[in-house]
Amino acid sequence: MITNFDIKNIKNDSDTLERFSRYSQYKDLYDGDFNRAFNSTVLKIRKRYPLDNTTAQSLININLFWALTDFFKGFITNQGIQVNVDDSKQKIWDEISAKNNFVSVLKEVYIDNSRFGNGIFKVARENNEVKIFSISPDCWIPVFNNGNLNDIEGHILVYPLKIIENGVKKQFKKIEKHHRGYIENEIWTCVNNEIGRQLDTEELEQFNIEAVEDYSTYWNDFLVFPVKNTTESDSYFGESDYKRCKSIVEEIMLTISQNSKIINRHANPKLSGSEQNLELDPVTNIRMFPNTDFIKVGTDGIKPEYLTADLQADAIQRHIDTLLNFFYILTKTPPQAYGLNIAGNMSGESLRKIFLAALAKVDDIKQVSFNSSIQKVAQCAMALNFTPIKSANVSWGEPIPADYSEMVTTENSRVSAGTQSKLTTIMTLDNVSEEDAKKELDRINQEQKPIQEEKTPLL
Repeated sequence: MITNFDIKNIKNDSDTLERFSRYSQYKDLYDGDFNRAFNSTVLKIRKRYPLDNTTAQSLININLFWALTDFFKGFITNQGIQVNVDDSKQKIWDEISAKNNFVSVLKEVYIDNSRFGNGIFKVARENNEVKIFSISPDCWIPVFNNGNLNDIEGHILVYPLKIIENGVKKQFKKIEKHHRGYIENEIWTCVNNEIGRQLDTEELEQFNIEAVEDYSTYWNDFLVFPVKNTTESDSYFGESDYKRCKSIVEEIMLTISQNSKIINRHANPKLSGSEQNLELDPVTNIRMFPNTDFIKVGTDGIKPEYLTADLQADAIQRHIDTLLNFFYILTKTPPQAYGLNIAGNMSGESLRKIFLAALAKVDDIKQVSFNSSIQKVAQCAMALNFTPIKSANVSWGEPIPADYSEMVTTENSRVSAGTQSKLTTIMTLDNVSEEDAKKELDRINQEQKPIQEEKTPLL
């Protein structure tokens, strides 16, 4: 835990170093670099099954980690998001949001939140314009006041910086120390990823960086807004979605890879039989069976037969299914999240029941930090634009869109039961104002009037 802004303490803080190490592993999992993520396992497999002795891969890359993050990213963001600010300034925010492609930034932050357990929004003012973007948490170090997890004194951002000077590449570290209302910018020399000497104020000019950025007159808070997955009271950082399912995915890949090797090994089965079944090569005077492996069994004219493996396909399938079920339980996703077991005509209500755990997780993530962080991002961006607002509210789209046919059935049944008017039904189904609904109802009545007159008996 870092409790002050002295960056030289970072290399001595085991918690921070361990967190960065985990982030590196989670990044490898998301990218599908399993040779690095499962290095010891891959080495054991290759020792037992050298690559030159088999056509099968040592470890089949099944990137369920990427699929998991991609599913929840779409589940949260694909139905859109609306940030509502003061009515008089809504248009200004909409322009800032559009220029920064805010939905895309939100997706980036969620990807980090899923794979690392944390994501970060950052707001800045560059070239007289407000910028909203995401930054990776593997360069972020929160500073805790007196070691209190609930009292953040500031944030440190550490960026690698490289320049070429006289044909020589030099490495530096840019350090941003975020306080409430201002930022301290520092440049440090870096050798073999070790921080060396801090550059003085005059040396900062070559990097076009101000030593102190003071914005306290219009925003007296941080410009960094972390979000996190659900966490416990004794931890400030959220947990990666990959933490609890890593071993399950590894076992799935190992099982499928192992069976792939067996299938490849027996794709060209060996033939067994007696010596009389072999053909005599007149050149070498050696008996052999061309183009196949032959195992000689006796010399009494035994009928040749192929040697095949009993793969026990049913047992293998049950084992893989069991592992996948554990994966679905730990990740709170159903098979349908990945396009599996989808029936032809599923109603919206059926989908909601199937995705019940996933919907609960999405709501949890929104309530834990996304709602409050997005509100602060909007307030900060508007303040840096010199158009401060009093409040901001977040309206998320429905992860599972409403089933229109179900809505029609429900609304019509209420009209038939006399518990709802036709006017309200039109407003609900067509999503129109009361005035437009009245016009539509009048047209319906006019169209039905001749039909009713025809059915009326003459006296």
